[in-house]
Amino acid sequence: MFDQSISAPNAFLADILCLRESARAVMAGPKPANPAHTAIALLQTVLAAEIACVMRYTMISVSPEGLRNKWIGAEFQEQANDERRHMALAAARIEQLGGTPEFAPAPLRSNTPLGQIDFALRVRENLAAERAVIEHYQDLIAFLAPLDAPTTAILTDIMRDEQDHTSDMEDLLASYAH
Repeated sequence: MFDQSISAPNAFLADILCLRESARAVMAGPKPANPAHTAIALLQTVLAAEIACVMRYTMISVSPEGLRNKWIGAEFQEQANDERRHMALAAARIEQLGGTPEFAPAPLRSNTPLGQIDFALRVRENLAAERAVIEHYQDLIAFLAPLDAPTTAILTDIMRDEQDHTSDMEDLLASYAH
């Protein structure tokens, strides 16, 4: 389970949980007559989550902390680049299935300015959201596995990167504490 013990409101986590709930509603609906339509709807939640990650990590890479500490800036820029690749994978698959990628999802609270808050707290917020994203993708993979092998493979690849991001953030927190 993801860490919900963050003391300040975690808009990033809130966005991911909202996307996850919308996907759960799709998965709980009637058996799809056209599995591609269901996969498209679920992939739109992936695309929105990845957009939130790109925005968040890019903002952190050029935040005062990211600019002061080149390692932090480079790490978050690298993660933003990974998330951009994930966006491209999700968007391409949506198009392959006959859909139109939604690049302007409902307003995401996590795309608002980060403000002045303890950097370690910001990373803990990211870690909680990344863990929620991983759980979201696990749910999607389990649901889509019998319906759509190519989408399942894409989500599995993306999820591995997200797991790497959590490890990177854990390492960052450990080194930042010292």
